[in-house]
Amino acid sequence: MPILSISFLIFVTCASIVYAFFPGVFIYDHVSISINEILHPPSFTHFLGTDALGRDILVRLIRGAQTSLSIAFSTAAIALMIGVSLAACAAYIGGKVDFLILRFIDFIYSLPDLLVLSIISLMFSRSSGAIVVGLAFINWMEIARITRAELIRLKEDEFIKASYLIGLSHWGIITKHLIPNAATLILVSLGFTLPRAILSESTLSFIGLGISPPNTSWGTIAGDSFQYIRTNPLLLLFPALLIFLTSLSFNRIADYYSSHNK
Repeated sequence: MPILSISFLIFVTCASIVYAFFPGVFIYDHVSISINEILHPPSFTHFLGTDALGRDILVRLIRGAQTSLSIAFSTAAIALMIGVSLAACAAYIGGKVDFLILRFIDFIYSLPDLLVLSIISLMFSRSSGAIVVGLAFINWMEIARITRAELIRLKEDEFIKASYLIGLSHWGIITKHLIPNAATLILVSLGFTLPRAILSESTLSFIGLGISPPNTSWGTIAGDSFQYIRTNPLLLLFPALLIFLTSLSFNRIADYYSSHNK
C-alpha cells in the first residue's frame, strides 16, 4: 500500500478544501499584491517566499491545488462516463458498432493533444469548463479500450450466459453484471487518467493558454515563474515539485491496484 502517496494526496486535498471554505485561517490570500514584499525569500512571514507581485507563494500553491485537482477530477469523471458508455456499446453489441467505435478511438488518438486543447481553450475564453471538456475529449480513449477488452472477456463467462437464460434485459446485464465486475480495472485506468489531466492542464497553463487570471493553477504559477528561473529558481521549483509529486502519487496508487488486480 503506497501510504506516503495517499497521505500526500490527502494533505494537499485537505489544504485546498480548508482554503476554499475557511480562507480566514490563512493570513494572506492568493490575489493580494504587496509592492514592498516582491520576490522575498522563504521566511517565517512567508514560508515559501513571495512572487514578482509580492503575493504569498504558499497560499497561491494551495489555491492552485484547488484548480488543478478540481479540473483533474472533473476531467476523469467525464472521461469515465464517455469511455465506459462507448466501451459497453462496443463490447456488448459488437460487429459494425464495435468496428466504428474503435475507428473513432483511433481517429481521436491521431489528433495532436496540445493543439486540440489550445483551440478549445481559446474558443471559450480559457475558462475552467472549456479546459475540462478539452481534457476529457483527449483522455477517454484509454478508459474505453481497457474497459472494452475486459467486457468482451466477461461477456463469455457462464454467469452472463445464465443472465440471458433467465430473461434479464440487455440493460440489466450491462449495468448489473458486466460493468460492476469490471469496476476495479476501470478505476485503475481512471487512476492513470488523473495525472495525465494534471500534466496536460499544467502544460497548457504554462504556455499561457490555460487558466486565465485572477484564477490560478500550478501550471499558471510555473509559467509566471519561468522568467525568474536564473535569479529565483525556487519560484519555479515549488509548483513543478507539486505537479511531479501529485502525478507520481496517483500513478503509484494506480500501479498498486493494477498489480493486485492481476
